[in-house]
Amino acid sequence: MAVISYYKGDGFTFSHSCDKEPIDTHFAMHIHRDHEIFCLVRGKVGYMVEGRKYRLYPGTVLLMRSSESHKLIVNESEEYERYVINFSTDFLVKNGFDISLLSPYLNRELGQKNRYLVKDFGIFSPIYFFEKIEKEAQVVLPKDAVLANLCSLLSAINVAFLSKSNSESEDGSIISYINENLTNDVSIAEIASHMHLSPSQLSRVFKALTGTSVHEYILTKRLILFHEKLKQGKGAVKASSECGFGDYSSFYRLYKKRFGCPPTKKSQEL
Repeated sequence: MAVISYYKGDGFTFSHSCDKEPIDTHFAMHIHRDHEIFCLVRGKVGYMVEGRKYRLYPGTVLLMRSSESHKLIVNESEEYERYVINFSTDFLVKNGFDISLLSPYLNRELGQKNRYLVKDFGIFSPIYFFEKIEKEAQVVLPKDAVLANLCSLLSAINVAFLSKSNSESEDGSIISYINENLTNDVSIAEIASHMHLSPSQLSRVFKALTGTSVHEYILTKRLILFHEKLKQGKGAVKASSECGFGDYSSFYRLYKKRFGCPPTKKSQEL
């Protein structure tokens, strides 16, 4: 992967990168604790968000909110170029912007209203805002360039969001069922039974769908939820219980093995 530009600051990252010959297996399903705006510049790729597939075109924008699983799908090994901005809610709020700008992230269901085409934006292509950030970051602080243009882009996304339907993506019923039962004591056998599959069939389908296992997906989602509850001020024991971890001592060992620190630490990235 060639990195064309990259800026990182308190609460945000901005990247412009390109793969000459992308390979599908190099792009695993992943989840962030912050929000993301993805914009395709070129390439024959698709995207899967919470098990729902979206076809992408040059200029297409995808929104992924905190805890929303997503995975690139490479359709052909053709040059793949994109812009990505990741940012936290605090990045906007601490800089004086109203949280209403995040309506397209906070006021929708997981895996719904993720994709926005060039035609959804009217006068300006979304790529315009990303190119503007790159140009301005050469003469002002990258943080200021990102913040000013991110808010303009989010305003345009808000307008597009209000007229967006939920019907343009494929069904993601397996992931939807898992998300609905995330904090319950749900087993692979129970999920498979609900989907009218055998456990082995479920594992194969889910792996093909997301690039990861059912167990790893559930664990990652629960850990993100755990961090959110810590941030809300809940204690580690109560938060872990509410996230579906029944035995705190087992959870403690699992958490420390995964992150190398006790579960009271709030700053660990998943």
